[in-house]
Amino acid sequence: MAFDYKKTKQQVKAHLAKRFLFILREEDTFEEVASYKLTLLNVYLLLSTVVFAVGFLLLLLLIATPLKTFIPGYGNVRSTAEYIYLEKKIESLEQEMAAREVYINSIKRVLTGNPQTSSDVTKDVSIRQEAAVPVPRIKEDSLLRVAYEDNKSAIIRQPSNPLRTVRSQPVTNVDLSEMRFLPPLRGTLGASYKPEKDHFGIDIIAPENTPIRAVMSGSIIQSDWTLENGHTISIQHSNNVISVYKHNSALLKKTGTHVKAGEAIAIIGNTGRLTEGPHLHFELWYMGNPVNPLNYIDF
Repeated sequence: MAFDYKKTKQQVKAHLAKRFLFILREEDTFEEVASYKLTLLNVYLLLSTVVFAVGFLLLLLLIATPLKTFIPGYGNVRSTAEYIYLEKKIESLEQEMAAREVYINSIKRVLTGNPQTSSDVTKDVSIRQEAAVPVPRIKEDSLLRVAYEDNKSAIIRQPSNPLRTVRSQPVTNVDLSEMRFLPPLRGTLGASYKPEKDHFGIDIIAPENTPIRAVMSGSIIQSDWTLENGHTISIQHSNNVISVYKHNSALLKKTGTHVKAGEAIAIIGNTGRLTEGPHLHFELWYMGNPVNPLNYIDF
């Protein structure tokens, strides 16, 4: 039996054109309140308009409010960025709280007249300085080293161009007397300055949560974490002087921040592979060369 399109169209049209009377009456008196003449076409159009309006309002609600973050696959990027921001904010607040706690504990020790002694600070603390791992020599490397040494000797012997002279030894006598350095913290001296053993600074042992301060005003050029040195922070000062602070438990300043002399920049710690016990490894560099901090700072 073939499908009669014309007949079906007429039946649908007649069905939609059916007229109905919608009457509203009071329940008790059955008095007619209102009446409406409707057709199925009007009812379908009204329902479609309501569905479209509700859908449009829901779309606006999702676009203009944070509800879209709950949609799978849509709010993941923003929620991740917000999570990272909140995590950094919490970490910053924790560092500030740790610094405040250090100050409060210091004040308590002063008020109670019970300061920590050197024996208390150095109890069960040891510092390990690992030697470099020997590397087997390669024939080509040895030949290159000989050629380099010969070339360097020839450069040093040229008096007409002293700027090309290569300095391979750390600076031992530098006139920094006009610069005023503050001690980064007070404590017991540990390992001393031994550049011949690749120990380009000094170790200062102090109690946990002791704040570390900038020795001079300057700008933070490094504030990160390394496997060997843990949380490390470095400050660029005037006259090509750089101070380095290693093995901290927390860093209070970020790269690019300007700090004043005596301002807290970190909390003493025990982070990194080359340490056992809370202490500060402090280095002082001048013109790209290490110098002995004990010659310029009274610890």
